Amino acid sequence: MTSETASTRVPSVAEPRKFTLLVVDDEEGPRQSLRMVFRNEFNVHTVESGEKALAYAREHTIHVAILDIRMSGSTGIEVLQNLKQIDSRIEVIMLTAYETLDTARQALRLGACDYLSKPFDLSTIRAAAARALHLRSISDTLASTAERLQDLNLRLSDIALREEMARTTNEIYAGVIHDINNPLTVISGYVQLLEERLKNVAFLHGNDLDKVRSSLEYIGRQVSTCTAIASRYLRFIHHQDAPGRQLSVNQILVDLQSLLKAHPEVRFNRLCTKPLDIDIVPLIDATDLIQILLNLAINAFQSTEHKQTVWVVADSLEKAPDFTLPADPASELFVGRENFKHTGPVVSISVLDQGAGIPPEVLARMFEPYFTTKAERGTGLGLAIVARLVQTHGALLHLKTRLSEGTTVTLYLPRQD
Repeated sequence: MTSETASTRVPSVAEPRKFTLLVVDDEEGPRQSLRMVFRNEFNVHTVESGEKALAYAREHTIHVAILDIRMSGSTGIEVLQNLKQIDSRIEVIMLTAYETLDTARQALRLGACDYLSKPFDLSTIRAAAARALHLRSISDTLASTAERLQDLNLRLSDIALREEMARTTNEIYAGVIHDINNPLTVISGYVQLLEERLKNVAFLHGNDLDKVRSSLEYIGRQVSTCTAIASRYLRFIHHQDAPGRQLSVNQILVDLQSLLKAHPEVRFNRLCTKPLDIDIVPLIDATDLIQILLNLAINAFQSTEHKQTVWVVADSLEKAPDFTLPADPASELFVGRENFKHTGPVVSISVLDQGAGIPPEVLARMFEPYFTTKAERGTGLGLAIVARLVQTHGALLHLKTRLSEGTTVTLYLPRQD
């Protein structure tokens, strides 16, 4: 045997025994020769047949294999193909004493990294093994990198999921605060009225006593509304789908006027309602419907700095309008149209203002969370909450606006028989 040179030496590794070389040859001489050649660089395992080679590969990790092409039983080409199916990273060196170009092409096409003729010399077989081990190291590195990338993607997905959950939770809390803020504002207004009435009064009797009792009754209603809002969000957080109370449209309009009676936005304006001639119960949680109308009405009052009258008009339709026509993006907007499946009788409730109208650049974003044109007094959550509630209940909201003329927002709801 010739001496080993630096150019053909198998690369040094910290734990050389972890690399396994499988030698498959039905002749004892070549098997033992290869065992002796690579005993210091590899954990060498030799077998005399393709069947034993495949059985060993199924139970052990093989880094490099040297196969004789012509063997009794399975041929080297068949063993090569099956080894690659077991582990595609196994680097295979083919040996043959009967070299043909077609056989070499077939072996390389099936994934062999080298093709040598018998008899082989020491430097050639060592160089082939070094190349095979280098290729295997590259394959292992790529596989390890792929696993790390997959793990990183999973971690990033988990982080993204956690961030989304945190964002959703924050929106829920922000929505709770925003929704409860309306009745709390009303409560604050009534408390101020009571303070004014009681400031210089030592005793209450007659009309003064009745006014105080009336104010306390209103405050009690507002507290009940706060409780109902909190209960709604608790149901949402705990994934409870139990339906809430359902009230008739006319009762909702009465409650809406009561809620807005002392609201600061209505102080110098006027709220008018037009109830149904024949009262109907819509298929929606009453608290959700009040919150939708509260936000729409307050938004309507904020549409102009001038005094105005905001109307809330209810109507009963025997058939839902046709909403399949495209909307004019400059003056029209739909929320929930893709989920609105009701073609039969519906209830419509419209909120009409006499404001300045909505410019197209604002109209396109007005239902986005935290978008507001009233930075000094707005949170940008009111209409986002409206959009979410409309979609949750399978309702539809249709907004039409004209600059300098005002805006009409109509809510369409299925109704009980």
